[in-house]
Parts: sequence; structure tokens; C-alpha cells
Amino acid sequence: MKRLTVLAILCMAGAASADTIRLKNGGTLEGVILKEGDGAVVVRLKYATVTLDTTDIEAIDRAKVEPAPAAAPVRLARWDKCIEVVAKRDWAGDLRQIPATVIDKGILLNVPYMSHQSGNYEFNLYGDPDEPAGLEIGITKDLLKSDAAKKECLAVIGALLSDPKDVEALGSLNLKPGKAAREGLTFEITPETAEDAYGGWWISVYSTKLLDEARATEEELKRIAITEEELEKEEEAERERAKKELAERKADDKKKAEEKKKTDPKRVESAGYIGFNPYLFQKQDTKKARKVTSRGGARRFWIRGYHRPRGAGYTRVIRR
Repeated sequence: MKRLTVLAILCMAGAASADTIRLKNGGTLEGVILKEGDGAVVVRLKYATVTLDTTDIEAIDRAKVEPAPAAAPVRLARWDKCIEVVAKRDWAGDLRQIPATVIDKGILLNVPYMSHQSGNYEFNLYGDPDEPAGLEIGITKDLLKSDAAKKECLAVIGALLSDPKDVEALGSLNLKPGKAAREGLTFEITPETAEDAYGGWWISVYSTKLLDEARATEEELKRIAITEEELEKEEEAERERAKKELAERKADDKKKAEEKKKTDPKRVESAGYIGFNPYLFQKQDTKKARKVTSRGGARRFWIRGYHRPRGAGYTRVIRR
């Protein structure tokens, strides 16, 4: 199903430079273009990505590439580098951010995260995007028997570790289920048969301390997570908002066209507008999200755009 496009102007807060995507519906999107091809453009926003159909794009104004200010070194790469590395992999042709299901057991219980998927690969970042508590990549379905795919997962995580000794610790697992630890980080390979594996084979690197700091309470979950039913209602409300906005803009265009006809006899066509907030997932997006474990219950998803900087409460980037 074709995605609704974006009308609002969304800015990349804190980016050294941002590309401007002008849409055929009159909307404008500002962000960093990560990937183009296969009929889609992947754009990095603030703590999120959005994938646009090329048929919806009128033009792209590319910003002059400026070097980003030097950042303090971190053992686990920050989210912007993570998504840039993932987007460049050969298998990432259909890379999209998908709803991140609230994990209901294990070390990752109630830890917010961002999830991106392309084909049968999935990449997840847990905790604060600017200082991740954990990174994870996995494979599902037909790739579960592929040694090459598992080596690819190892290569991706290795590229996101700044300390060569951490890369060595990860490699010591030899792609076999198990754990290794080094100076506060845990390196783990989880087989698809594990109860909390959601049917996938995973490589993960995480700090138990940072995971505990990022873990949401039940009260916080009520504010920053959403059920499938709530997501559907939110999507319907957004469609109604967009429909109302379309009607208002058409009326305004018609008024302007009538005024212009008085001075210009040429026929003036009114423009059509419709927009959808890219920070809202749609019901169709949940088809690719993780199912719940045997504990059952209603699936909940982390609301896109929330994050918790270390030592602070949850905040959300501007949605419009």
C-alpha cells in the first residue's frame, strides 16, 4: 500500500547540514538523505527515519556537505552513525523504520528502542540514541540457515564498536550461542530457539547498567507506548486532520484563483494537498513488527520520537 506523504516541514535538529525534499503535494521535508534507489528515498530525521516513494518527490535540494563537529568517543556508535552504516549495506535496499514492539521479558524487558528492517534483516538500537544502551542485529526466516548472513551481522556490529578489543570479544563467540563480557559490556548471540528471540537469530552488545537506566516503568509505558487499537484510532484521527486540512487549502486555493482571474484571464488550477505525520506509524506497518512472546497480552509499540537522555526523563521531538 502506498504511504501517504508529508505536508509539514520537519527539521533535522542539530544536523550539520540537511537536504530539502520538495514534494509534489506542496509539502517540504528537511533531513539527511541516507539512501536512494528501488523507488524510495530514506531520510534521517531527529531520532527517526522516514521512507518516501520517489513518485511523491518533486525535487531534492541537496545541502552542502559540512563536517560534523567532533563528538566524544563512545564504545557503541550513536544512532546517526548506526543508521548510516546499516543503510549502506547491500541488503538494505528496502530499509524502513518499523514499529518497535515492547519486549515483554528478558534483559530487554520494557527498554525503549528503534527498529529498522530490510528484507529478513532487522537492526535495533536500545535506550538513548545519543548514548545507546545496546545494539542488536538479527536475521529471520530463510536467512536463519545462512552462515554468510550471520557473518554479515557480525561485520555490521563490528563496524559500530569503537574499541578493537570489543570487536575481539564479540568475535570470540565464533557465531555460536553464548555470552562474553568485557569492561561493562555484554556480547551475546541468541539463537532463534530462545524464548525471547521472536523467531530470529541475534547478535547483541549491551550495557546492563544502561539498560536498567533506560527501562520504562509501567506508568511511563502508559505515556510512551501505544496498543494496536490506539494506533489505529490515532491513524484515523490523523487522516481526518489531513482531510480537513485538504478541504481548507482547496477553499483557499479557489479563493486565490478567483481573485487572480480578475487580472489574469488564463485558467488557474487549484493545487491538491494531503499530508501525513511521518512520526506516526500506520496500522499496515505493524505487520512487520515483532509478535509478543508466550506471555501473551496485547501488543504495544514504542511511540516514535521519544527518547530518554541519560539522567533525565523521557522527551519527544517536535512532531510537526
